[in-house]
Amino acid sequence: MTHWITLTTDFGTADGYVGAVKGVILSAFPEARLVDLSHELAHGDVAAASELLARATPFFPARTVHLAVVDPGVGTARRGLALLAGGQLYVGPDNGIFTGVLEPAAEPSCFALENRGLWRESVSPVFHGRDVFAPVAAYLARGGDLRAVGPEVEPASLVRLATPEPISDGDGLRGQVVHVDRFGNLVTNLRAPEAVTSVSVEVAGHRLALSRTYGDAAPGALIAVVGSSGRIEIAVNGASAAARLAAGRGLVVIFRAPRESA
Repeated sequence: MTHWITLTTDFGTADGYVGAVKGVILSAFPEARLVDLSHELAHGDVAAASELLARATPFFPARTVHLAVVDPGVGTARRGLALLAGGQLYVGPDNGIFTGVLEPAAEPSCFALENRGLWRESVSPVFHGRDVFAPVAAYLARGGDLRAVGPEVEPASLVRLATPEPISDGDGLRGQVVHVDRFGNLVTNLRAPEAVTSVSVEVAGHRLALSRTYGDAAPGALIAVVGSSGRIEIAVNGASAAARLAAGRGLVVIFRAPRESA
Protein backbone atom coordinates (compact mmCIF):
# COMPACT_ATOMS: atom_id res chain seq x y z
CA MET A 1 0.00 0.00 0.00
CA THR A 2 1.49 3.36 -1.07
CA HIS A 3 -1.48 5.69 -0.34
CA TRP A 4 -0.54 7.68 -3.47
CA ILE A 5 -3.12 8.41 -6.18
CA THR A 6 -2.46 10.72 -9.11
CA LEU A 7 -5.22 12.28 -11.18
CA THR A 8 -5.11 13.13 -14.89
CA THR A 9 -8.25 14.49 -16.55
CA ASP A 10 -9.62 16.95 -19.07
CA PHE A 11 -12.17 18.21 -16.52
CA GLY A 12 -10.61 21.61 -15.81
CA THR A 13 -11.06 23.13 -12.37
CA ALA A 14 -14.03 25.46 -12.88
CA ASP A 15 -16.95 23.05 -12.47
CA GLY A 16 -16.24 20.93 -9.42
CA TYR A 17 -15.83 17.65 -11.31
CA VAL A 18 -12.31 17.11 -9.99
CA GLY A 19 -13.48 17.95 -6.49
CA ALA A 20 -16.23 15.33 -6.72
CA VAL A 21 -13.72 12.67 -7.82
CA LYS A 22 -11.45 13.55 -4.92
CA GLY A 23 -14.40 13.47 -2.52
CA VAL A 24 -15.25 9.91 -3.55
CA ILE A 25 -11.64 8.80 -3.12
CA LEU A 26 -11.25 10.42 0.28
CA SER A 27 -14.59 9.07 1.51
CA ALA A 28 -13.41 5.56 0.70
CA PHE A 29 -9.80 6.07 1.76
CA PRO A 30 -9.24 9.16 3.95
CA GLU A 31 -5.50 8.49 4.16
CA ALA A 32 -5.04 8.76 0.40
CA ARG A 33 -2.40 11.20 -0.83
CA LEU A 34 -3.68 12.88 -3.98
CA VAL A 35 -1.43 14.40 -6.65
CA ASP A 36 -2.82 16.34 -9.61
CA LEU A 37 -0.83 15.60 -12.76
CA SER A 38 -3.10 17.71 -14.97
CA HIS A 39 -6.72 18.69 -15.37
CA GLU A 40 -6.10 21.09 -18.26
CA LEU A 41 -5.74 18.64 -21.15
CA ALA A 42 -7.74 19.57 -24.24
CA HIS A 43 -11.21 18.06 -24.13
CA GLY A 44 -11.12 14.49 -25.37
CA ASP A 45 -7.40 14.55 -26.18
CA VAL A 46 -6.61 10.94 -25.35
CA ALA A 47 -3.25 11.09 -27.13
CA ALA A 48 -2.07 13.98 -24.97
CA ALA A 49 -3.13 12.10 -21.84
CA SER A 50 -1.22 9.02 -22.97
CA GLU A 51 1.88 11.12 -23.57
CA LEU A 52 1.56 12.81 -20.16
CA LEU A 53 1.26 9.50 -18.31
CA ALA A 54 4.32 8.13 -20.09
CA ARG A 55 6.37 11.21 -19.13
CA ALA A 56 5.29 11.59 -15.51
CA THR A 57 4.25 8.33 -13.90
CA PRO A 58 7.63 6.50 -13.89
CA PHE A 59 8.88 8.98 -11.26
CA PHE A 60 6.37 7.90 -8.60
CA PRO A 61 6.85 5.23 -5.92
CA ALA A 62 6.17 1.69 -7.05
CA ARG A 63 2.47 0.74 -7.19
CA THR A 64 1.24 4.31 -7.08
CA VAL A 65 -2.30 4.36 -8.48
CA HIS A 66 -2.70 6.63 -11.51
CA LEU A 67 -6.32 7.55 -12.20
CA ALA A 68 -6.63 8.82 -15.78
CA VAL A 69 -9.95 10.02 -17.17
CA VAL A 70 -10.06 11.52 -20.64
CA ASP A 71 -13.09 9.62 -21.77
CA PRO A 72 -15.12 10.89 -24.74
CA GLY A 73 -16.76 7.44 -24.95
CA VAL A 74 -18.05 7.45 -21.37
CA GLY A 75 -21.19 5.35 -21.02
CA THR A 76 -20.63 3.41 -24.24
CA ALA A 77 -19.49 -0.19 -24.56
CA ARG A 78 -15.84 0.75 -24.02
CA ARG A 79 -14.32 -1.11 -21.06
CA GLY A 80 -13.01 0.25 -17.82
CA LEU A 81 -9.57 -1.03 -16.92
CA ALA A 82 -7.18 -1.48 -14.04
CA LEU A 83 -3.68 -2.57 -14.91
CA LEU A 84 -0.20 -3.04 -13.56
CA ALA A 85 2.51 -1.84 -15.94
CA GLY A 86 6.09 -0.85 -15.24
CA GLY A 87 5.52 -1.31 -11.51
CA GLN A 88 2.69 1.26 -11.49
CA LEU A 89 -1.08 0.82 -11.23
CA TYR A 90 -3.45 2.54 -13.66
CA VAL A 91 -7.22 2.96 -13.67
CA GLY A 92 -9.29 4.43 -16.49
CA PRO A 93 -11.08 3.76 -19.78
CA ASP A 94 -9.90 1.34 -22.45
CA ASN A 95 -9.64 3.97 -25.17
CA GLY A 96 -5.89 4.15 -25.79
CA ILE A 97 -5.12 6.38 -22.84
CA PHE A 98 -2.59 3.85 -21.51
CA THR A 99 -0.73 3.37 -24.80
CA GLY A 100 2.33 5.30 -23.63
CA VAL A 101 2.79 3.26 -20.46
CA LEU A 102 2.06 -0.08 -22.14
CA GLU A 103 4.70 0.18 -24.84
CA PRO A 104 7.78 -0.11 -22.57
CA ALA A 105 6.12 -2.42 -20.05
CA ALA A 106 6.99 -6.10 -19.97
CA GLU A 107 3.91 -8.31 -19.66
CA PRO A 108 1.43 -5.87 -18.08
CA SER A 109 -1.38 -7.37 -16.01
CA CYS A 110 -4.75 -6.06 -17.18
CA PHE A 111 -8.24 -6.44 -15.71
CA ALA A 112 -11.68 -5.25 -16.83
CA LEU A 113 -13.67 -3.31 -14.24
CA GLU A 114 -16.72 -5.54 -13.79
CA ASN A 115 -16.99 -5.94 -10.01
CA ARG A 116 -19.81 -3.50 -9.35
CA GLY A 117 -19.37 -4.05 -5.62
CA LEU A 118 -16.34 -1.75 -5.81
CA TRP A 119 -18.24 1.05 -7.58
CA ARG A 120 -20.50 3.69 -6.08
CA GLU A 121 -24.01 2.36 -5.53
CA SER A 122 -25.46 4.90 -7.95
CA VAL A 123 -23.54 5.16 -11.22
CA SER A 124 -24.12 8.00 -13.66
CA PRO A 125 -23.64 6.86 -17.27
CA VAL A 126 -21.84 10.14 -17.99
CA PHE A 127 -19.49 10.32 -14.98
CA HIS A 128 -17.59 7.06 -14.64
CA GLY A 129 -14.60 9.03 -13.40
CA ARG A 130 -16.47 9.72 -10.16
CA ASP A 131 -18.66 6.63 -9.85
CA VAL A 132 -16.49 3.78 -11.22
CA PHE A 133 -12.85 4.76 -11.61
CA ALA A 134 -12.45 6.81 -8.41
CA PRO A 135 -13.71 4.14 -5.99
CA VAL A 136 -11.63 1.46 -7.74
CA ALA A 137 -8.55 3.69 -7.49
CA ALA A 138 -9.20 4.17 -3.77
CA TYR A 139 -9.63 0.41 -3.31
CA LEU A 140 -6.28 -0.32 -4.98
CA ALA A 141 -4.44 2.47 -3.16
CA ARG A 142 -5.46 1.04 0.21
CA GLY A 143 -3.99 -2.33 -0.78
CA GLY A 144 -6.89 -4.01 -2.56
CA ASP A 145 -6.27 -7.04 -4.77
CA LEU A 146 -5.99 -6.04 -8.43
CA ARG A 147 -7.57 -9.35 -9.43
CA ALA A 148 -10.73 -8.49 -7.52
CA VAL A 149 -11.74 -5.64 -9.86
CA GLY A 150 -12.91 -8.04 -12.57
CA PRO A 151 -11.73 -10.65 -15.09
CA GLU A 152 -8.22 -10.60 -16.48
CA VAL A 153 -7.95 -9.55 -20.12
CA GLU A 154 -5.21 -10.07 -22.66
CA PRO A 155 -2.92 -7.03 -23.02
CA ALA A 156 -3.14 -7.47 -26.79
CA SER A 157 -6.89 -6.78 -26.61
CA LEU A 158 -6.45 -3.27 -25.20
CA VAL A 159 -7.10 -0.28 -27.41
CA ARG A 160 -3.82 1.34 -28.43
CA LEU A 161 -3.24 4.58 -30.23
CA ALA A 162 -1.12 4.68 -33.35
CA THR A 163 2.31 5.78 -32.13
CA PRO A 164 4.57 7.24 -34.81
CA GLU A 165 8.10 5.89 -34.81
CA PRO A 166 11.13 7.66 -36.34
CA ILE A 167 12.12 6.35 -39.77
CA SER A 168 15.48 6.34 -41.53
CA ASP A 169 16.19 9.39 -43.69
CA GLY A 170 19.60 9.06 -45.34
CA ASP A 171 22.15 9.86 -42.65
CA GLY A 172 19.50 10.65 -40.09
CA LEU A 173 16.08 9.93 -38.66
CA ARG A 174 12.78 11.53 -39.60
CA GLY A 175 10.49 12.02 -36.63
CA GLN A 176 7.72 14.37 -35.62
CA VAL A 177 6.40 16.54 -32.84
CA VAL A 178 4.27 14.49 -30.43
CA HIS A 179 3.63 17.06 -27.69
CA VAL A 180 3.55 20.82 -27.22
CA ASP A 181 4.15 21.89 -23.63
CA ARG A 182 2.82 25.04 -21.95
CA PHE A 183 6.03 26.92 -22.81
CA GLY A 184 5.48 26.26 -26.51
CA ASN A 185 8.35 23.75 -26.70
CA LEU A 186 7.84 21.17 -29.44
CA VAL A 187 8.68 17.74 -28.02
CA THR A 188 9.54 15.11 -30.65
CA ASN A 189 9.75 11.33 -30.75
CA LEU A 190 13.48 11.56 -31.53
CA ARG A 191 16.29 10.68 -29.14
CA ALA A 192 19.88 11.79 -29.70
CA PRO A 193 22.46 8.99 -29.27
CA GLU A 194 24.64 9.74 -26.26
CA ALA A 195 27.87 9.01 -28.13
CA VAL A 196 27.12 11.52 -30.90
CA THR A 197 28.23 15.10 -30.23
CA SER A 198 28.10 16.76 -33.66
CA VAL A 199 24.51 16.68 -34.90
CA SER A 200 21.96 18.90 -36.58
CA VAL A 201 18.20 19.11 -36.44
CA GLU A 202 16.08 20.22 -39.40
CA VAL A 203 12.64 21.68 -38.85
CA ALA A 204 10.40 23.94 -40.96
CA GLY A 205 13.28 25.06 -43.18
CA HIS A 206 15.66 25.68 -40.28
CA ARG A 207 18.87 23.74 -39.64
CA LEU A 208 19.80 23.84 -35.95
CA ALA A 209 22.77 22.63 -33.94
CA LEU A 210 21.87 20.69 -30.82
CA SER A 211 22.27 22.95 -27.77
CA ARG A 212 22.92 21.73 -24.24
CA THR A 213 20.32 23.99 -22.63
CA TYR A 214 17.95 26.84 -23.48
CA GLY A 215 20.32 29.51 -22.16
CA ASP A 216 23.06 28.52 -24.59
CA ALA A 217 21.27 30.52 -27.29
CA ALA A 218 20.55 34.23 -27.57
CA PRO A 219 17.14 35.44 -26.37
CA GLY A 220 14.55 34.79 -29.07
CA ALA A 221 16.72 32.26 -30.91
CA LEU A 222 15.21 29.05 -32.25
CA ILE A 223 17.10 26.06 -30.84
CA ALA A 224 17.07 22.28 -30.52
CA VAL A 225 17.79 20.70 -27.14
CA VAL A 226 17.51 17.31 -25.48
CA GLY A 227 14.70 17.87 -23.01
CA SER A 228 14.16 16.34 -19.59
CA SER A 229 12.32 13.41 -21.19
CA GLY A 230 15.46 12.51 -23.14
CA ARG A 231 13.85 13.47 -26.43
CA ILE A 232 14.77 16.26 -28.81
CA GLU A 233 12.75 19.44 -28.42
CA ILE A 234 12.47 22.53 -30.60
CA ALA A 235 12.36 25.65 -28.46
CA VAL A 236 12.77 29.41 -28.51
CA ASN A 237 14.83 30.96 -25.73
CA GLY A 238 12.30 33.03 -23.81
CA ALA A 239 9.37 32.48 -26.18
CA SER A 240 7.19 29.84 -27.86
CA ALA A 241 8.49 27.65 -30.66
CA ALA A 242 4.93 26.57 -31.42
CA ALA A 243 3.95 30.20 -32.03
CA ARG A 244 7.14 31.03 -33.93
CA LEU A 245 6.68 28.14 -36.36
CA ALA A 246 2.86 28.14 -36.26
CA ALA A 247 3.14 24.41 -35.68
CA GLY A 248 2.09 21.63 -33.36
CA ARG A 249 1.82 17.87 -33.22
CA GLY A 250 2.77 16.15 -36.44
CA LEU A 251 5.40 18.67 -37.56
CA VAL A 252 8.25 16.78 -39.25
CA VAL A 253 11.65 17.03 -37.57
CA ILE A 254 14.82 15.41 -38.96
CA PHE A 255 17.79 14.51 -36.81
CA ARG A 256 21.11 14.13 -38.65
CA ALA A 257 24.46 12.84 -37.43
CA PRO A 258 27.63 13.04 -39.53
CA ARG A 259 28.67 9.95 -41.44
CA GLU A 260 31.75 8.25 -40.05
CA SER A 261 34.89 8.64 -42.12
CA ALA A 262 35.86 5.60 -44.15
